[in-house]
Amino acid sequence: MDTPTAPNPHASLSRLALAALTAFFLAAVAVHGLRPELDGVDAQLSVYLVGPWGGLLRTGYTALAVGILALAIALYREPPPSARSAAPLLLFAIAAPSLVVTAFAPMRFPDEELRLVHLVHGTSAQAAFLCTTMAMVLQAWRLRFAPRWQRITPTLLGWAIACFAGVWVLALARDLPRGFSQKVLVVMIVAWLGWVAWRKVAPNHDQ
Repeated sequence: MDTPTAPNPHASLSRLALAALTAFFLAAVAVHGLRPELDGVDAQLSVYLVGPWGGLLRTGYTALAVGILALAIALYREPPPSARSAAPLLLFAIAAPSLVVTAFAPMRFPDEELRLVHLVHGTSAQAAFLCTTMAMVLQAWRLRFAPRWQRITPTLLGWAIACFAGVWVLALARDLPRGFSQKVLVVMIVAWLGWVAWRKVAPNHDQ
């Protein structure tokens, strides 16, 4: 008689994370089709938060925040107790509400006078990027102690470091196409999170 496999207590959180990440991706893709008047190379995602269909992308941002937090909780107990750290969880927990604030505090357009809400948007966006990517690096580093993750840890860690470096490139290299470079970074981050969430959900993810 086969011994039943012990259920994963965080399977529901992992599925929620995967669904939320997918919802964000679909919303982000959809608004590009719904706003053809915007130049996808130059327009940052924040531009799509204002005006027609902005609510769709704000919903996507909120879903992404939920997904990040759910995945962070699901990953906390993956390493053995001696290798666990609350740092990735804390950073993800800061990033998630920062995303929501970013979504609902509009960015400043060139013809607008600078207001407090614009500073809030910029600060929360940077916090979301920095905290998420740093949490990814720390989480990947901790996962190297988990037997089921050791085989792909080098890829996860290298990918996470590239995302963290990308945040600084985006901040310092002002001559890059703002919209395109930001969206490439967002895709890299969401793909990392999605891959990790999928491996948590997949029954044979440890093979």
